[in-house]
Amino acid sequence: MNDMTMPRSASEWITLLSDEPDNPDLRARHDVWLESSAENRVDWDETLRVWQMLDMTVPVHVAEWQDGIEQVQPTVAREDRVTAMPDADPIATVRGRRAHPFWQRQLSLGLSGFALVACLLVFAVPGWMIDLNADYLSPTGEMRVVELPDGSMLHLAPDSAVALDFAGDERQIELLRGEAFFDVVPMADRPFRVISGETETTVLGTAFDVRRGGYGVDVAVEHGRVRVEHTRGDRPSELGAGDMIHVGLDGSFVRQTIAPELVAAWRDGRLIAKDQSVAEIVETVDRYFDGWILISDDALGSEPLTGIYNLEDPKKALAAVADAQGAVLREISPWILMLSSK
Repeated sequence: MNDMTMPRSASEWITLLSDEPDNPDLRARHDVWLESSAENRVDWDETLRVWQMLDMTVPVHVAEWQDGIEQVQPTVAREDRVTAMPDADPIATVRGRRAHPFWQRQLSLGLSGFALVACLLVFAVPGWMIDLNADYLSPTGEMRVVELPDGSMLHLAPDSAVALDFAGDERQIELLRGEAFFDVVPMADRPFRVISGETETTVLGTAFDVRRGGYGVDVAVEHGRVRVEHTRGDRPSELGAGDMIHVGLDGSFVRQTIAPELVAAWRDGRLIAKDQSVAEIVETVDRYFDGWILISDDALGSEPLTGIYNLEDPKKALAAVADAQGAVLREISPWILMLSSK
C-alpha cells in the first residue's frame, strides 16, 4: 500500500485491517491515521459500533484501538446470513441482491458534449412527469417532514416524491420516487398502505422505511409489523422490528436484518450499505448531488459493497466508493461526476 491508496474513511480501514490482520505496516499506518485528528477517532469509534450492529466481522486487533467503544468485540466470521425467500430466483442475487445493469446511467466517456447533454435530458424528463402527479416533493439534498391528515408523520428523503389518497376510509400513499420514512398512527379500522410500483406495504401502526429505485423496492422496519406483497410475488412477507426486505423487479424477496436504530439512517446524514451494489449506492448518493452521477460500465456497477458513507458530502462519499472498488472518480464538470474502472 502506498500513499495514493491510503484509506480515507473508517469503513475502508476496517475492510483492509480485516483482510490483512497481521500486516504490521498497515496497522502502523492506521495508528497514524487514527491519531492525526479527533474527527478520525470519532469516525472510527462510530463505524466500529455500526459495523457490529450490521453483524459484520471487525478486525481481530480491535482492542488496540478501543476508545469509548468497549462494547465492541470481534465477531466470529460467519457465512452470509442473507437468505432468499423459498421461491426466489436462486441466481437473482449478488450477496443477496440482484445485480441489475446500471443501464439508466451508463454513458461512454467518448460521448460528445452535445450527445451527453441529450442523453441526460432523456433521463430527466420522467422526473418532471412524476413531479406533476406528486402531492409532496423534496428537492435534491434536502429532507422534508410532513404531518399527514391522520396525524402520521412522513419523512421524505432528498429528491423524493409521494402522492396521497386519504379520501373516506383510505390511508394510502404512493411513493413515486426516492425514499420515505413513515411513523404511522394506529387505526385498527383504517390500514395504512404504501404503494411503490408493484409492491405494497400495509400496516396498522408502526414506523418503517421504504425506498424505491431502479433495482426494486427496499422496506425496513424500526418498530411494529408490516406486510409486504408484490403483484407477481408468490405470497406476502411479514416483517418485524429490525427486519429488511428487498423486493426485486421480478417480485423476488430477499430478507436481511439490521439493528432497528439504523433504519432510515439517512435522517442523520448517513448511508449504511450492507451488501448493496455500487449502482444502488450511487443511486442513493445521487439524490444528494445537484447534478448527474454516471457509472462507466455494468461490471463496476454490479460490484457488492458494504460501508458507511456521509451523505452530507456526496463527492467524498463517491470517492470512498471508488477507493473501495479500486476505481476512480472523475469530475467531468461541476455537475457531472463519473465512476469508472482504472
